[in-house]
Amino acid sequence: MRILANKCSVALVVVGFCHFTFSVLGADVVLNEVMAVNHTTIVNGGKTPDWIELYNTTSTPKDLGGMSLSDDAALPRKFVFPANTIVDGNSRIVIWCDDDLGAPGIHTGFALSATGQRLTLYSADAVPKQIDAVEFGLQLQDLSIGRVPDGSGSWQLCKPTPWMPNSAQQLGSRSRLRINEWMASSSAGDDWFELYNGDSLPVALGGLTFTDTPTEPGKSIVPALSFIAPLGFQLFWADQKPYLGADHVDFKLGAGGESIGIYSGSTALDLVNFGQQQTDVSMGRLPDGSATFVFFTKTVSPGESNYMLLTNIAINEVLAHTDLPMEDAVELLNLTSNQIDISGWYLSNSENEPMKYRIPNGTVVPANDYLVFYEYQFNSQSSPTAFTFNSAHGDNVVLSEAKNGALTGYRISQKFPASANGVSFGRVITSVGTDFAPLISPTFGVDNPQTVAEFRTGKGAANTGPQVGPVVINEIMYHPPDIVTATSTNDNVLDEYIELRNITSSEVLLFDPVYPANTWRLDNAVTFAFAMGTKIPPGGLILVVGFNPQSNASQLAAFRAKYNITDDTRIYGPWSGKLSNDGETVELLRPDVPQAPPHPDAGYVPYVPVDRIKYSDTAPWPVQADGLGPSLQRLNGNSYGNDPANWFANMPSPGRDNAPVQIASVEVSDSRFVMSFTTFPKLAYSVEASDSLIAPSWTRVAEYPATPTPQQRQFIDTIAPNQNHRFYRIVATAAP
Repeated sequence: MRILANKCSVALVVVGFCHFTFSVLGADVVLNEVMAVNHTTIVNGGKTPDWIELYNTTSTPKDLGGMSLSDDAALPRKFVFPANTIVDGNSRIVIWCDDDLGAPGIHTGFALSATGQRLTLYSADAVPKQIDAVEFGLQLQDLSIGRVPDGSGSWQLCKPTPWMPNSAQQLGSRSRLRINEWMASSSAGDDWFELYNGDSLPVALGGLTFTDTPTEPGKSIVPALSFIAPLGFQLFWADQKPYLGADHVDFKLGAGGESIGIYSGSTALDLVNFGQQQTDVSMGRLPDGSATFVFFTKTVSPGESNYMLLTNIAINEVLAHTDLPMEDAVELLNLTSNQIDISGWYLSNSENEPMKYRIPNGTVVPANDYLVFYEYQFNSQSSPTAFTFNSAHGDNVVLSEAKNGALTGYRISQKFPASANGVSFGRVITSVGTDFAPLISPTFGVDNPQTVAEFRTGKGAANTGPQVGPVVINEIMYHPPDIVTATSTNDNVLDEYIELRNITSSEVLLFDPVYPANTWRLDNAVTFAFAMGTKIPPGGLILVVGFNPQSNASQLAAFRAKYNITDDTRIYGPWSGKLSNDGETVELLRPDVPQAPPHPDAGYVPYVPVDRIKYSDTAPWPVQADGLGPSLQRLNGNSYGNDPANWFANMPSPGRDNAPVQIASVEVSDSRFVMSFTTFPKLAYSVEASDSLIAPSWTRVAEYPATPTPQQRQFIDTIAPNQNHRFYRIVATAAP
């Protein structure tokens, strides 16, 4: 682009794609820096919100009162600055893009988009006038965009510097960009492809074009101020909907075969041609950026490093939050009866940077045995790629196979969330495979050491069971029967609920007693933060719903009446989001101790898992809970929750004990006791009898094996002469 300008006019001669930011000439206060993906760099109120920095270009203080910020041109007053919001001369002010009014500073009430948007600063006039605006595309985690120099320069990628002069981030070369993976036939949704940056620096994508037709290289333009991370990946949706964001392109992919190219003008930076594609199978380079293309059947990885799974070895346990005499540790498990030589392989906490710790020559994992790596090995001060695990935000363990110093593309990785001090995560065997969850206690071999040197002598050991409780997700009504009228069928979101149960004999506080503003919360499918002071009594049950039970008395009354919920059952809400009818993850989290100075995350509040259920509407999860009336109910609150074998479908029982059986009728005559009842799939049943409820001695008198579908059962018992009473109970257990 060439710009010809004088004081009176501006003429533009445009070649190719250009992007403009608009500001009033000589504006006193301007947009100066924007961070749309703040994950770890800047903490405010224990969180890491997006933020915007304004700059006063004059030497005199300015009052922002009445001015406004918006990400929606139709709502210029989306956020209005309070009166007497003063910015000193040649100074900066930071505005937090969240709705956490309890945290310090000014809060817009809206967040920024990582995939691009337009942000505008308006005047305080009755009819707001645009003072400044910036339109950006794909943003990078923990990097900002800003004017260099402050207040007057062009926008570019920056290192985050709130309240300080902007600092430009060095950029890499576009020549190492590669089309890395794609899926042209997906049963789950739109086509997609992935771009890989082989440079060790971020690369600017703005102005480049994508195409599926090499004769039309400019088919889909990447918006300006778009970037890709160093050695990073960017997913693009091939859905012909570029208006949805900078990660959407204006074409689709052909499952019968075609091309994908990225161009700078008429020059192809990369162009791949592919043939017939299989449904739900991706194709791409292995390793990333290489010249070898393969099909990925079980390791489809949009937006992440390409890989094939190592099948002979597993990441068995990880300890990430420690104080001496313990330190971070990773335990591997050899799944075979032969030793595995892992000399020259790599251990890392990043799939994008897998070659951090080179495993020494001569390292062998014994057959069907364990091997532990300790922090002193992978966090050596002499290594430029030393690392530790991030226990506050959660992290990843990556083990990559290598030969002759080069990665083969085969690896295993295990992500884990934030962890409490001394709590390890490990493999948990379930009825459908393996899970990775907090364990009852670490098992690295020497787990009550007096010194760190003693801890490091541990050679690994079998994992303990998973932690369960003190509060569990006990019942999930994710798909109440739809609301059907003569003209429509609507999802019944108001009758959804989640039931929590305190499985202990003590009261559980749903807040940190030392920092009472930090409360427990539900996350993932729906989000809800409990109020300060919330408690669950011993063995107690509480419900969380999608409506506001405090302000919507009529809906609360209808909800209690529908499910026959007593007034003493506490109901909380509203949550944000909804429970997917197709299956989703529900998490219960509790706040850990805030990060303390001088930690870079000082003030950040980690949230660690208490319970996590990834339910589904397909077998082996009970399918009767998918819109047919029953809810999902936990069979045993003291057993691991994220396992379909520990759940059954039954008629809703919010605020009451789950009952994995329905008794239809009971008939008693002089000589016979007859009980008819319904059993549920995947549960084995037995009827037990006792002649007394005072120190009862239960005797099993009938057994009913598990069945794949609900069954009508009948139990008949003979009443002995002169027998005045007898007691019966039905016991349900998960089938092996």
